[in-house]
Amino acid sequence: MLVLGFVSGRLSAQPSFIIHNQFASARENHLQNQEDSTSAMVIQRGGIKTSKTTILPVTITSQFNSHHPYGYNDASFIPANGLQSQLTFGANIKAGPVKLQLQPELIYAANPTYPLNGSYGYSSGKSYTKLYGGQSTLSVSASSFSMGVSTANKWWGPGVTNALIMSNNAPGFANIFIKTHRPAKTPIGNFEFELVGGRLESDSTLPYENFHVKPSPNLRNSWRYINAYILSYNPKWLPGVYVGLIRSLQKYGPGIAEGKGSFTNKYIPIVTKTFQKKNDWGDDTLSIDQVASFFVRIVFPKSKSELYVEYGKNDYGERTRDYLMAPTHSVAHIVGFKKIVTLNKNRYLNLGIEFTQMSQSPDAILRSAGNWYVHGQIGQGYTNYNQIMGVGSGFGANKQIVMGTWVSGNNRIGVFIEKTNRDPENRSIFWTDMAYGITPQYTLYNFTLAAQLVFIASKNYMWENENNLSNFHAKLAITYPITNLKN
Repeated sequence: MLVLGFVSGRLSAQPSFIIHNQFASARENHLQNQEDSTSAMVIQRGGIKTSKTTILPVTITSQFNSHHPYGYNDASFIPANGLQSQLTFGANIKAGPVKLQLQPELIYAANPTYPLNGSYGYSSGKSYTKLYGGQSTLSVSASSFSMGVSTANKWWGPGVTNALIMSNNAPGFANIFIKTHRPAKTPIGNFEFELVGGRLESDSTLPYENFHVKPSPNLRNSWRYINAYILSYNPKWLPGVYVGLIRSLQKYGPGIAEGKGSFTNKYIPIVTKTFQKKNDWGDDTLSIDQVASFFVRIVFPKSKSELYVEYGKNDYGERTRDYLMAPTHSVAHIVGFKKIVTLNKNRYLNLGIEFTQMSQSPDAILRSAGNWYVHGQIGQGYTNYNQIMGVGSGFGANKQIVMGTWVSGNNRIGVFIEKTNRDPENRSIFWTDMAYGITPQYTLYNFTLAAQLVFIASKNYMWENENNLSNFHAKLAITYPITNLKN
């Protein structure tokens, strides 16, 4: 879960499961000091931000679940019981406008078996080891813009604990991108955007999060091509308002190069089809799947608070009337509020509440759209290495979370209470998790330690009546700088 993370005024390690804390730190600075941040307000990538050539800190992160899989927004960690560990390391090389950041992730999971049934869970009982590209990027920049290749995670949208379409819940995917690396200033306001084309993978040895952590051996064994963009606008006349659109399309990769159509139709259809006159993407016979969302973030500088909403659809409307008559059809949404309470110059409270709705609305009684990350055209669903690339709190799950963090310089301690109703649609027995967590961070000499301790009370585990049990989730991350990292 992403409440855990390192946030520091100096260069420090940013393991993949906490990349959003870079974004959260920029937003805290935005609210606390009423200063514009050089970091994007709705677009974030993984990795360490530094303007010089340096060896990156080494970070070791270990995670343990006592009974069954728990945890999200943890990138290369797999959904598993027991102990697993991640090692990150690397270097950042900068030469003029060119920047190379190598920051791979090595993951090891013991992956022991755990209680399961026909509706939930799978474990081979065999250990799992894999080296990922991690938060690695090669880019060239000019003014506010950059382009390059990357395997780093992306976080798109205003959400704090969840993002509908791009988060760090799954491992980052290999992609080519063009983007703004800081807001582009124009006479009418600031713009941010990112356009990516990438490759999504599957792993036959792991279960699928979008099938309730179960394997699916009958899926088409093929890589998928993803084309996606985010566009955000901050009007000059409304400096605290950010509005934007996110859209993502995926299709099976083999045969794209030999297919009909122009280069743009093959490799950036997400752009060309935006302006099409005929909605052939509404044809469910095509082997293409897409999701889209609209978001608003409103900042109130004087009260050091913000309100945000992300509203998404996974089913393309055939005409405007379709959206007007059934506005909740195939919809998911995130709504949240956060506030900074200043205690003194270096201390403050960071308070927040967030609601995430992934199950279908009552509209599904008349017209079902299925679970949000699955459509019939792409069997793997919206996943990379079998993990959902958006909301990671559970397939079809609804989540409410209340958070509070006391911050004193580089040290902090946070607490949260979280309720998750797991895929409640069309069920007579409801599986509900209540999680109570504490997330301390402390800097000792050159070491930075961050931990997360969570007690989870599961009611009707695996949707079995009166199957009530407890689960304990613990995570510890230790980072140490290899060299003197003073600017």
